[in-house]
Amino acid sequence: MTDEVPQNINESMDIKEEPDDALYHLSTGQALIDTPVTALSFPEGASERDILLTSSPDDLSEGPSLNKDQSSVFQQNKKIMKRVKSEVWHHFIVSPVDHLKALCRYCPCVISRGKRGDFGTSCLMRHLMRRHPNVLKNQKGTFENIPSSPRSPYATLAAAEALSSKITENSSMAEEKPHILPVTSKKTSKLWNHFSICTTDPTNVVCLHCSRTISRGKKTTNLGTSCLFRHMQRFHGNILENKGNVSRVLVSSSAGCQVRSDSMETTTATTSEDSNEKYNEYHPIAKKITKLVAEMLALDLQPSSLVENDGFNRLLEYLQPQYSIPSSTYFSSTAIPEMYDSVKEVIVSHLKEAEGGIVHFTAGIWVSNQTHEYLTLTAHWATFESSVRPPGQDFHCSALLNVSQIDCDYNLTDIKKQLEYLWDTWIISSGLKIGFTVTDNQSIANILDDNEQASMQCFGHTIDLIVSEAIKSQRMVQNLLSIARKICERVHRSAKAKEKLAELQKVHDLPENQLVQDIPSKWNTSFYMLERLVEQKKAIDELSIECNFRELISCDQWEVMQSVCHALKPFEVVCREMSTRTATLGQVIPLIHILNRKIDMLFDETMGIDNMLKSLKDGMVSRMSSALRDPRYIWATMLDPRYKTSLFTEEEAEQYKQDLVKELDLSYSTSGERKSVVSNGCSEVPAPSNSGPSSKDNLWALMDDIRNKIREERPKSSELTVLEYLEEEIVDQSCDPLDYWNLKKFLWPDLAKVAIRYVGCPPSIIPAETLFSTASKSCSLNQTRSMLENIERRIFLKVNLPLIYFQY
Repeated sequence: MTDEVPQNINESMDIKEEPDDALYHLSTGQALIDTPVTALSFPEGASERDILLTSSPDDLSEGPSLNKDQSSVFQQNKKIMKRVKSEVWHHFIVSPVDHLKALCRYCPCVISRGKRGDFGTSCLMRHLMRRHPNVLKNQKGTFENIPSSPRSPYATLAAAEALSSKITENSSMAEEKPHILPVTSKKTSKLWNHFSICTTDPTNVVCLHCSRTISRGKKTTNLGTSCLFRHMQRFHGNILENKGNVSRVLVSSSAGCQVRSDSMETTTATTSEDSNEKYNEYHPIAKKITKLVAEMLALDLQPSSLVENDGFNRLLEYLQPQYSIPSSTYFSSTAIPEMYDSVKEVIVSHLKEAEGGIVHFTAGIWVSNQTHEYLTLTAHWATFESSVRPPGQDFHCSALLNVSQIDCDYNLTDIKKQLEYLWDTWIISSGLKIGFTVTDNQSIANILDDNEQASMQCFGHTIDLIVSEAIKSQRMVQNLLSIARKICERVHRSAKAKEKLAELQKVHDLPENQLVQDIPSKWNTSFYMLERLVEQKKAIDELSIECNFRELISCDQWEVMQSVCHALKPFEVVCREMSTRTATLGQVIPLIHILNRKIDMLFDETMGIDNMLKSLKDGMVSRMSSALRDPRYIWATMLDPRYKTSLFTEEEAEQYKQDLVKELDLSYSTSGERKSVVSNGCSEVPAPSNSGPSSKDNLWALMDDIRNKIREERPKSSELTVLEYLEEEIVDQSCDPLDYWNLKKFLWPDLAKVAIRYVGCPPSIIPAETLFSTASKSCSLNQTRSMLENIERRIFLKVNLPLIYFQY
């Protein structure tokens, strides 16, 4: 019985199969192989037992005898098998009883070579490594001095004799010093172009084509690549075929296959060239790196010319020498635009998942340092079931739809046309509805009001106006801020002052924090500056004296500074609370009541800032009173399970409850009149003809009466639904309202739809404000236009890539 290798492989090349142990390495061109056995024969009169006896370990001490035995054994193996290429056959003999097994010459062990059609020498090499490591150690040193031959990978019979001689000479030294295998190995197989090592388990690899995890073995001392090659053959055979030559994939490795060369020198040179061969642009690793570089340019708002910098190219050359980065033109004209189109498609599909099809917006106009003005439009919606959001995330969704530069002397007509174009492109064309638009720009608000679009005032911007006016109303506070700015500026500019401050902080056991320099136009930075000075009071007093500062803070000024911090702290907490992505309209009325109550308490808790407190109180009344009477804020508060009617009087609660019932009825009637597309493809029922049965005999004609009767009774069910909701206990403040309504949407479906409409709208425009706040972004936006290729698209990608979790 004989087993043959497939003709297409046998005729084109001889495959050498190496051991599975990734820690054992031979020099290039000494790969271990095996091919199927075609005949079994032994010398006349020689039995398996006789061969074992002549190959016993005792023969190691007899140099000439061992040379003769190894040569004869190897030649005998060549007669038995078609091709013998591996040095391992100096130490094993094919079993005459079972050609699938081999007999060790140094011990009475019988080792399996594999299954029929899948022979290998990996198990033979593992046996030598475990049972006879001295043989391997001396074998490797011997082959380094053996000249190559164009016909034999182990360099003629003389090389075999030199091997046995080397083994005899070093046998005593090997016995004294144990054999130590290397811990790591270099990846020389081109199979690693298609796999990456798993970060959590180094014995596993991940396929770059199908993301499957493949095991390389159980022990780290016995890893190989044979399983990787089998995976490529079974699942990605077309990739191997497209190479045009199997040798592109099969190279020398710790456990893989290698194409046979005519000589060891030729094999060594070929392997060295293959390991340095550059990836083409369609290679999976090259495509991944190019994608990451394009994302880096967008996330950091860097110009495409960065890829041509010497330092960046040196880094890539070190990390992945086989990768060639495309030109800067490719990124600016191809990579960034294609990424923009892909991300835009993902966002459109994500928008279609909005609950009730309602999408809210925040719009604003932002000015860069060089007075460049940009119109931004951000979408906000709620979705309970999403194909984009990973599990465990909240139900609040947002995406930046547009960033476009506008003229400094813009007119309202241009902004109106641009907003209408954006709504048509993103919302109306997708069959969605435009919800509320939150803005801090009065021009945009006027445009929305003229177009009968619902606009809402930005809560954070209103708080900023109230606090800024209050700070300006107290002259003592302005003087105090001026002194604080000069002290912080002196410390920042003087290295000696910084060192002294650090010493004083250690002496007084203070937090080792740097002083904060404020931005005068932003009151919250002024608050952080004063708060840090109060924290470092002891160190600042001594530092001002030792460094001869002209500005000294008196005891009364310290008291006033503490009072200012105490008064501004609640407003800073409110702004921070409303800046989170889970903030809702339902929090506006509760926070207005909290701030009003806190201001009343501050009159007794502070000193020297009465004018400032009065200004705060007046500003809350003049700018926030309208929100307390706005039905949208009222319903948002009632539909927030954390508040409901707890902040209203009994008369107000009853009135607002009736208003909510009417809103619920209106919402139901609007949705009931809307004709929906029938999913099963049925068309509308045609009107009955005169030839049909009379209306008295047609029972289905009663359906109209039944529908009208149910519609008349529906207000009672709507009122009952509202009552059931209000009678439930108020949930904890940490609860997300959308989590609550996700659980209640099956119990009160109509009420849940109305609640999501109001709860899903953000109260502030703050997330979009951070687009132009950091120094890196401002630097990018202030470059010349030639450096700003695709800048609007890059800002779009910078904001949206993390929001879609880089899945596009």
